[in-house]
Amino acid sequence: MNGTSSSSSKTKVSRNHIPSSAELFSDNETRYPKGRVENLTADQEYVLKEVWGYLLKFWGYDVVLPQKYKSSDNGSPVIHRTNTVNSIKSNSTARTSSTSSGSSKKKFMSRFGGNKKKNGHHNVDELTRQVSQLSTEPGVSVNTDMAIHNSFKNMKGEQVKQDFWKFLRHDTPDNLVLRFVRARKWNADKSLMMLANTLHWRVHETKVDKIFEGNELAFIDKDGVMLQFDKGKAYIRGYDLKGKPIVIVRPRFHHSSDQNEEDMQTFILLVIEYARLFLNEPVDSASIIFDLTDFSMANMDYAPVKFMVKCFEAHYPESLGTLLIHKAPWVFGGIWSIIKNWLDPVVASKINFTKNLKDLQKFVDIKHIPKELGGNDTFNYKYIKPSEKDKRLASDACKTELLQEREELIAKFIESTILWVESTEKSDNDRYRKEKILIGRQLSNNYIALWPYLVNKTIYHRFGYLELQEFEIFYDSID
Repeated sequence: MNGTSSSSSKTKVSRNHIPSSAELFSDNETRYPKGRVENLTADQEYVLKEVWGYLLKFWGYDVVLPQKYKSSDNGSPVIHRTNTVNSIKSNSTARTSSTSSGSSKKKFMSRFGGNKKKNGHHNVDELTRQVSQLSTEPGVSVNTDMAIHNSFKNMKGEQVKQDFWKFLRHDTPDNLVLRFVRARKWNADKSLMMLANTLHWRVHETKVDKIFEGNELAFIDKDGVMLQFDKGKAYIRGYDLKGKPIVIVRPRFHHSSDQNEEDMQTFILLVIEYARLFLNEPVDSASIIFDLTDFSMANMDYAPVKFMVKCFEAHYPESLGTLLIHKAPWVFGGIWSIIKNWLDPVVASKINFTKNLKDLQKFVDIKHIPKELGGNDTFNYKYIKPSEKDKRLASDACKTELLQEREELIAKFIESTILWVESTEKSDNDRYRKEKILIGRQLSNNYIALWPYLVNKTIYHRFGYLELQEFEIFYDSID
């Protein structure tokens, strides 16, 4: 069978539904994991405000970051302004707690290009002063060394803005940013440095968005890339007990002499980007089963392993759920003693060794475990090559309308984010936060509608897992 399983039912999950405020914010603590925009502590929310404030400032918006919330005598949270370089410059437009939301929004358009240099670059010293003074709030961990500013100094604000929005898929802007914030332990400066490095890596080092949009069809004549798909060295199939999509990796089909390093990296990037398509908030990470059945030293290749480690640790933070190393032979012991030294503690903590079906069932329901590993999923991977019919849709009036809608949604999201960052009343803060979360969901659905115009169809469309025409996601039921 190609892309099907007789043992599991198909569930069609619509992404075209915009949840109401009541749906989105009811019982957030159980629906959303901690550290997501729907479920933040006051301290965490303030760090997210810092990160957005710095980003928006770099993009050319005039943003005033208030001081962190403190408790008043009656226990109600209040907020006070920081006497920063930026707030001193912006006294004429600074909001007070009595400013109405209507008046605030009228002032929003005056913020475009507030501190943008004529050549598109920010003055590094100016940015350093802003960050240093904005980051002295008690209880907020910030490291104001020059590394973060050096990472931005050769980048143009407008280009970084475009690169960020291209990085976004059908995830939401806040939760994309929060991946980096959580990975850097709620340190605003380190989070920004990591995000800046990732944007540079995506655009200038790997060109991963171009690889993703062209995907297999663009590499149809690249034997080294197509060989990976033909052999099924890695494919996405099923879900673990937490609802995370599973990537099954089969190293026994790998020999380093069959392809060059660039081809292997291209394949790895495609698998990671494909896995992003299967994520559906609040599920925001994927799990991996390294099936080491019949593995030998002839299959070992350290270069792609190093590249995968770099991807997950530096450029796809908080994207790895559980990593299962299954049926490792004795020869793997020496290999593991080398690899484990490359891992940071967070990634290392997600790794588990499994030996048999009973071990696997601690993490994956038997219906999602491949038959070759003792499970009930009878899916047999067989690659279906792309054809001309898999090309992305040609531009038309619908695409133009969707792109215009996206630009409008981005502008609305930025406006709500600025109002949220600058809010000095708890009620305003919560209202703007909810508003921006809802706009984020609209951006998610807009991307799904744009999908057929942006991306060639993948192997998972040909398997029937991803149906773009209906803007819905297909996956096996985890009920």
